[in-house]
Amino acid sequence: MSQRNLFSVTETIYTGSDIRRRSLEVGMRSLGHVENIAYDGSVLVRAAFAPSRGTVVVDRRKRAVGRVVKVFGPVKEPFATVRPDGKPAMSLIGAEVFIEEGGSNARKEDRRGGRSHPVSRVQ
Repeated sequence: MSQRNLFSVTETIYTGSDIRRRSLEVGMRSLGHVENIAYDGSVLVRAAFAPSRGTVVVDRRKRAVGRVVKVFGPVKEPFATVRPDGKPAMSLIGAEVFIEEGGSNARKEDRRGGRSHPVSRVQ
């Protein structure tokens, strides 16, 4: 068994059974893998869970990829659409992406879905 540290990521490799286990630094949670980049530049991620809208998505080196703008698809393995901060690189396809846990950077929504204005009545 050997261990090596790369960019605050610890990777443990079991050579006997060829099983790889990655344990990340505390505070990062694996969101899933990038499936594709859409024509409008948004990044499609096959997620392991449904993240909150507005959550910041980072890559393995903790560089910001973008923010979650939409979650759709099946409940067990949903898709998340991430609006990138800049132009996404094609090398991002297949890469594992993460969200930072702890202090939530997601936009909080109330029960009215962001509509804080009063509804006008028709008389």
